[in-house]
Amino acid sequence: MTTGLYDNQGVLRFSGQDRASCLAYAELFNLREQDFTLVTLVDDQEVSLNELPQAA
Repeated sequence: MTTGLYDNQGVLRFSGQDRASCLAYAELFNLREQDFTLVTLVDDQEVSLNELPQAA
């Protein structure tokens, strides 16, 4: 699952493979929890299902 870290102005600051990678980014740049929001950008399982061949 791809997760995005958005700042309070709604700008995507980082996208990572999971929530943990986004939290590591926040820690690296000393962001406080009230300074960002985590959002699921892509559900990898959903993408996999959509990539299956369609029957004609």
